[in-house]
Amino acid sequence: MTDTKTLWDELDNLAKILPPLSTLFKADPERATHMSFRVGRLYADFSKQRINPTVQNTLLKLAEACELEDWRAKFFSGEKINTTENRAVLHPALRGTGGDKDVQKQVSDMRARTRVFADKIRNDGHYKTIVHIGIGGSDLGPRLVADALAAQTKPALALRFAENVDGASINDALDGLDPKTTLVVSVSKSFTTQETRMNTQAARDWLGEHAGTNIITVTANRAGAEDFGVSPDQIFDFWDWVGGRYSLWSAVSISLQIAYGPDVFDQLLAGAAEMDAHFKDAPLEKNLPVMLAMTGIWNCNVLGYPSQAVIAYARRLRKFSSFLQQLEMESNGKGVTRSGQPAGVTCPIVWGDEGTNSQHAFFQHLHQGTQGAPIDFIAVLNSAEGRPDHHSALLANCFAQSEALMVGKSEAKVREELNASGMDAEAIDLIAPHKTFPGNRPSTTILLDRLDAHALGNLIALYEHKAFVQSVIWDINAFDQWGVELGKVLASQILSELETDASLDAHDSSTATLIRLARRAAKS
Repeated sequence: MTDTKTLWDELDNLAKILPPLSTLFKADPERATHMSFRVGRLYADFSKQRINPTVQNTLLKLAEACELEDWRAKFFSGEKINTTENRAVLHPALRGTGGDKDVQKQVSDMRARTRVFADKIRNDGHYKTIVHIGIGGSDLGPRLVADALAAQTKPALALRFAENVDGASINDALDGLDPKTTLVVSVSKSFTTQETRMNTQAARDWLGEHAGTNIITVTANRAGAEDFGVSPDQIFDFWDWVGGRYSLWSAVSISLQIAYGPDVFDQLLAGAAEMDAHFKDAPLEKNLPVMLAMTGIWNCNVLGYPSQAVIAYARRLRKFSSFLQQLEMESNGKGVTRSGQPAGVTCPIVWGDEGTNSQHAFFQHLHQGTQGAPIDFIAVLNSAEGRPDHHSALLANCFAQSEALMVGKSEAKVREELNASGMDAEAIDLIAPHKTFPGNRPSTTILLDRLDAHALGNLIALYEHKAFVQSVIWDINAFDQWGVELGKVLASQILSELETDASLDAHDSSTATLIRLARRAAKS
């Protein structure tokens, strides 16, 4: 097997001689067919990526040299691949893939319990609104899915979210509600997360006499929830082998099961399980998560793009790029390898918004900016919104943007058009460079047959496995997040200093000044 350094060198050399995308399409009229994947209810087209068969084969050799297949086997077998926390990584077990008999029983028992509880709340009819309190993975996943499921299913209860420690978050979530008919769902793996504790306390105070019955919690710290005053039969467990950003498949999403029904949630799990089976069993060259991941490696580590844009041409997927920011950057935003040595270039910045809004915001940068960014375009073929003209326009914009980014517009073509319009030569010389598009900008297009729970499960699991594959190539641990800890510790210290006149000598002059300004504002 070729060593990884040699393969990285080969990729660098291939990048120097790779022809532009327009040439690649001319050389292979069936390029779109040859570079597309169909898995479950997803279709993924990689033909507008700046890769050819030689690049693709070399990337696959790199994956083999990094022992991806071995790491994949360890992942699904339940080995403790989260080495810094000595934990297995078993979120696929939440949707029925992997895990030993004990894990499978834990999952089965909890799914049965959440189903019974959700059906009871739905059938009882007492509650009118759910306020879901969480942050990070306890918020981003459920919030994304809640928006997306509304495309096909009307929720039985209104669903609101409170995530930020900013008081506006819980105020907005509770505004206009009746404490008697509001169910508060507090989700925190540790039950010590500052934002969730403060918001849950505020909600409990607001509930007043109804607090004893109208709060349920989802946590891995049952004792902490009981100490907070939650009745044991209103606590739903999840486990230390479920990372927060991978937890939406668990009781963390009990709000979704109540609002949309356990059957719909089971469809979400089935879609994810389908992608699990594909990732687990498909050979690397036919493996969609592997292709998505290795294309990202090529763009980041070889072509040198510092960021990755994700644009969902589906309003109900508008939270997807925010969800991916945690999934990818918290997983792979690491500076050291598994053995603690300095890592090379790792996770690019992930960003994006919904189309077509984003075309009127940052697409100027994507088309003509000096850095640009690879883009994942995501769209839905069959809309449930009942406005076919709108949907045709939405898809037309999505497909046009990927084509325009690829083909560009040469200065010669611009000059030809301007000359034909009657513009004089001096004016043409002035304006032509500004109307030129370099093109050759890479993108992938992923299409969902329709935005239903099963397809959404396919999509989210696809990106989960992409993040894992890339962590293997970068030789980093995708399942810890020590980088979030230092700020939390300092925030706890500063919070006490904001509320007292304690000495600020331990701080730098900038931070000390900011604390003094906040103290004065609080007293004014």
